[in-house]
Amino acid sequence: MKVWRLNRGCRARLALAGAVVSACVLIASSAPVLAAGFICTATGVTVVPASNIHVRCTPGDGAITFFALSAAHPDASRVLSLLATAVVARRSLGIIYDPNDLSGAAVGCGDDCRLIQNVELR
Repeated sequence: MKVWRLNRGCRARLALAGAVVSACVLIASSAPVLAAGFICTATGVTVVPASNIHVRCTPGDGAITFFALSAAHPDASRVLSLLATAVVARRSLGIIYDPNDLSGAAVGCGDDCRLIQNVELR
């Protein structure tokens, strides 16, 4: 009988320890990037060689009217094809971007521009 209680107590302690460790891992994990979704009508696409690809949306998302992607990005040619198709076919784009990410300045993206995280032809 004592062996059974010892095993049950040990299992309970192990379960509690596992729950505590799991909670600590969840708390310590980094938060996901806050992204915004935006649907726009693409009015123009520009390629700045060795710098970036950017699309102008009319109307923009507030003060943000341009969305860009580094020309060095592995998917730059696919994104350019999709953006150009949207302009020519007069289709709207669904763009996901981080409104707080200002790191696009490194590729020529100004204050009214944000980096593209995801784009879809609608």
